[in-house]
Amino acid sequence: MKKSIVKYVFISGIALFFACKEEDAFENQAPDTFFVIDNINVSGKNRLNTIVDLSWFGTDPDGFVKSFEISNDGQNWKRTSEQDTTFNFSIPVGLDTTDIEVYIRAIDNMGLRDPIPDYLRIPIKNTAPEATFDNSLSLPDTAFLVATTKWDATDIDGDESITNVLISLNGIDWFEMNKREKEFSIVAADPEATDTTEGLVYYGTNNRPEAASLKGLVMNDTNRIFIKSIDEAGTESKIDTSTTFYMKGKVKDLLVVGGIGTAHRRYKDRLRDAMIEYDFLDLTVDNGINQPAIWNITFKLQLLQYSKLFFYSDETFFINPYTNVKQIILEFAASSLQEYANTGGKYLITTYFDHDQSIEGFRGVLPIQSLSSKNYADASLLRDSLAIARDPTFPSLRTQKPLAITKLGVFNIDTNDTDIFYTAQLSDKRVGSVFPEWPDTKIMASARPKKLNASMKYNQIFFSMQLWELNGDKQALIDLFDEIFNKEFQ
Repeated sequence: MKKSIVKYVFISGIALFFACKEEDAFENQAPDTFFVIDNINVSGKNRLNTIVDLSWFGTDPDGFVKSFEISNDGQNWKRTSEQDTTFNFSIPVGLDTTDIEVYIRAIDNMGLRDPIPDYLRIPIKNTAPEATFDNSLSLPDTAFLVATTKWDATDIDGDESITNVLISLNGIDWFEMNKREKEFSIVAADPEATDTTEGLVYYGTNNRPEAASLKGLVMNDTNRIFIKSIDEAGTESKIDTSTTFYMKGKVKDLLVVGGIGTAHRRYKDRLRDAMIEYDFLDLTVDNGINQPAIWNITFKLQLLQYSKLFFYSDETFFINPYTNVKQIILEFAASSLQEYANTGGKYLITTYFDHDQSIEGFRGVLPIQSLSSKNYADASLLRDSLAIARDPTFPSLRTQKPLAITKLGVFNIDTNDTDIFYTAQLSDKRVGSVFPEWPDTKIMASARPKKLNASMKYNQIFFSMQLWELNGDKQALIDLFDEIFNKEFQ
């Protein structure tokens, strides 16, 4: 009986021993974690910048690694399923170097974490940011009332680490820029100043300047713009300098914009005879060097400095070197002219464009609705033809006697806000030696009125040909300019 009991106890003990062994054999074991590099052996100035790429991996003897956790202090952890990432570390303000601690630990498929995370010390240094002017939108040698340019700022430590971008005119004070606005224009607070004035800052295509202004803009003299950036560690970039530019100021309240080089002298003579003084912007000199790179910034702001405008151009195409767009000057100028009209600006436009030219880009700017239903390339004004004003206040005009046929556009008006201004003795395409009468619309000038002080005056006038060609009666053309600029546009 005793043996039997002993045997039973012995057998039970063996069973318990093997049961414990089996349980130990299936107990989950923790994973292990490793950075791909053991350490970063740099010191002194030979440190990493604040953007660091790190990789890691984990092993698990009895399962698989499901995810990882990362920490900078060994206490607060962030979970990730990635095995590499780019860290953008920050350096405390006022320091240019620091050491960053990084911990990594694996988590296995049973949720067990590596009890001894891998550790890496990363010595980093702050890299100074950069700020430069964009050469693709550099300032011209002469800026007429408006200087438009563009800047860029970068930082090896990440562009988001840039906290400030500042500009200065001629080294006088620093003006903080909106970091999201790269294109900006500087306009004189007093465009008629003869010495130094403040510079108003316009971002992009805005019609309103910023509340703060730049100090030290020198009118009718040379200027330079300085730029620098500052990062979150307080480190400043090197100062970049724009090209030197001459800021030409305003003298008179009428702006004449010339888009035909051969017409400058003809218009200058008639305006002088009418005792009309003006500022002149030549858009044809040196193949268009005075044409703005961004019309709806620079040209718009130039126009807004004046209450009256005389604009003449033709069908010549120009290529904008900044945008590589090819258009006639009227197309480039259309949006700026519309803004000018919306703010109460008064203008006389005289231009010719080919009969197959699309007018959609500027139809709303001109007081017309559509082209002639007949091919107006066949319409002509012969020698001594008359252009007659609907309003007898304005003189009848006559073509030059030596001129046989002149180019002109013929258009229809079917809008409620537009009046017929001038009609002409138009002829159709020649048949043998005879020029039949033009069978379609004979409108060659139109106008939009604006109600001022209970009287109707025109604030937008358009001639669809070159006005200088209506110079057969010089005094009549002089009287027209006098009537428009000295009376109608008052």
